Amino acid sequence: MTESEAPARKGGDGWRVGCTSVLALAVAGIAGLAYASVDSTYPDVDPEKRARQLSGYSRDAYAALGIDRTLEGGHVDDDGNNAFGHDDCYPDGLFSIADPPVEGAYRLYHEWTLRKVRKAEALPGLRGVRHRLEAKGWHVTEYGKHKQIDEWNVRAERDGGYKIHVTWEPEFQRLTGFVSAPCAMDPGWPEEKRKEEAEQGYSGPYDGPTLNFPPALTPARTPGGR
Repeated sequence: MTESEAPARKGGDGWRVGCTSVLALAVAGIAGLAYASVDSTYPDVDPEKRARQLSGYSRDAYAALGIDRTLEGGHVDDDGNNAFGHDDCYPDGLFSIADPPVEGAYRLYHEWTLRKVRKAEALPGLRGVRHRLEAKGWHVTEYGKHKQIDEWNVRAERDGGYKIHVTWEPEFQRLTGFVSAPCAMDPGWPEEKRKEEAEQGYSGPYDGPTLNFPPALTPARTPGGR
C-alpha cells in the first residue's frame, strides 16, 4: 500500500519545519516521561526458595507425562539434562533495552530435556500435562501442533509472571520442559559483594545465584507404589 502525497502549498516549507519541531518536542517529552517511569526495583526472593518452587512445578508436569523414566539432576549427554539457569534483569520501561542489567537481580528458570521419546509416548504425555496444569490453576495459552514448525506444545502461565511450556520435537524425538519465574533481587548479593571487595578489592558484576542441580524428575507413582 502506498500513501498519496498532498501538493505543497506556498509557505509549506516553513509549516513543515515548524510541525517537525513540535513533533520532535512531543516525542522527546513522551520519551522523557517513559524513562522517568522506569522502575528498577524487584522483590527480594531467596534463590534457593525460588529454585525449589520451579523444580516443584517441573516435577508436577513431568509426572503428568506418564513416561516411566527418571531424569536425574545434572547434564546428561545421551539421555537429557535437568538443570537451573538464569538471565539478567533490566529496568522496566520503554527504553529498558538500552539500560545495563540491574545489579543483584536475576530471572531464574528450570529446564529439562528427555531424549528418545516416541510419538506414542509424547502426545498422550502432553495431553496429560495440559490437564494437570489446568487442574493446578495454570492458564493454558497454547496446546497442540505448531502451525509453522514441526513440533507440539503445551504453554501456560499463572499469576505472578510464572510461565511453563513443554515441547516435543518429532524430528529429534526430544521432549523439553521449561519453567521460568519473574525477576527478583538476590537478598544475599550485597553481603557477598562486600566480602569479595574486602578480600579482592573488586568483586566484579553480579553473576547470578549459584545453585546446585535440581532433584531428579520422576514418573508418577502408580497405586501399586512404583
